[in-house]
Amino acid sequence: MRHAGSAIRSEPESALAAARAAEAAIRSAGAERADAALLFAVGRDLDIERASAAACEALGTRTVAAVLGHAIATGDCEDEAGPAVAVLALCDLEAAAFRVAGASGVEEAIGPEIEALLGRSTTENDLVVVFADPLALDATRLAGTLADLRPATVVAAGAALDAGGRSLLASADRAVRGGACGLVVSLGAPARVAVSQGCRPITDPFTATRVEGNWIVELDGKPALDVYREIAREPLAADLRHAAERLLVAIPRRARHRGDTGDAWVARRIAGFAPARRAFALPESLRVGMVLRFALRDADLAREDLSRMLAGVGESASAGLYLSSSARGRALFQHPGLEVALVATALAPAPIAGLFGSFEIAPLAGSLELLAHAGVLIAIP
Repeated sequence: MRHAGSAIRSEPESALAAARAAEAAIRSAGAERADAALLFAVGRDLDIERASAAACEALGTRTVAAVLGHAIATGDCEDEAGPAVAVLALCDLEAAAFRVAGASGVEEAIGPEIEALLGRSTTENDLVVVFADPLALDATRLAGTLADLRPATVVAAGAALDAGGRSLLASADRAVRGGACGLVVSLGAPARVAVSQGCRPITDPFTATRVEGNWIVELDGKPALDVYREIAREPLAADLRHAAERLLVAIPRRARHRGDTGDAWVARRIAGFAPARRAFALPESLRVGMVLRFALRDADLAREDLSRMLAGVGESASAGLYLSSSARGRALFQHPGLEVALVATALAPAPIAGLFGSFEIAPLAGSLELLAHAGVLIAIP
């Protein structure tokens, strides 16, 4: 039987917080040591390298991937100020840690690094968890290259957007400068992934009748920004920056692989407005004839979507990993700890740990997608 445990601790000193979180996670797992662990940290002055090194010693393993986030959580606690460390300790399984430092070309190097580490191609029972420096990597390109690791279950998250020059990632007892790090976990069955995008399409489909690069200029023959303002209505229509937080674009995705069910859509936040051109931009490859809908994002819809996503996903799970957007959590639901508490309840009695980062990548309708404002639950069997 696989064992796992999670814990979160807040201490002024990075190493002490990590050691105490790791020790508590091991006790929670009912084990003497871990085979692998994920470490999430938060805090303006927290040293991720010291934290990861201290956790390795306490856990009895160097198979540790660590990341600095905007907020962290376990089932009973959420911390967005810190300094604090959360540890998810995994026992009785095979796992390997990887790291790829640098900036230029790192996205393409991660897949070969993982397969070289494993000495084989990935299988459907492999879970690949990637943490990336959002200032060093292109998230869209990362999603595209990680898709080559299929049939493994692949998820990824961006570390905190931090311009202070400190390391955001660590692997074992070493900081990772730029680039990415993570774990490859070999399981007896595929991990289950559920995605909550926190919004709902509210319009009929529109067709892009004129595009220029990443700019949508016309929808159904009308100026695209005029259509957007009409859907947003006042007062949002007069405050486009605020509107972009609430009114997103939903782009259809059709199931691409046998066994995938139905159609799906992926939410995209508006990347820019051009009032003079009456156009808006999307972080997406565009073409004339593409179809889109507008989707509303608010706390009630997000909670409803999260509840739907959680239904039945936690059955027989030994542990859960929750990757969420920094725009969710208290910023969306207004109550600290509410989002992770809902996830923990659905997964109980399995332990969970959560990271609120700068982006999420997860499978959706058979494709690996870069997501906007999403919550991604990985149920480890």
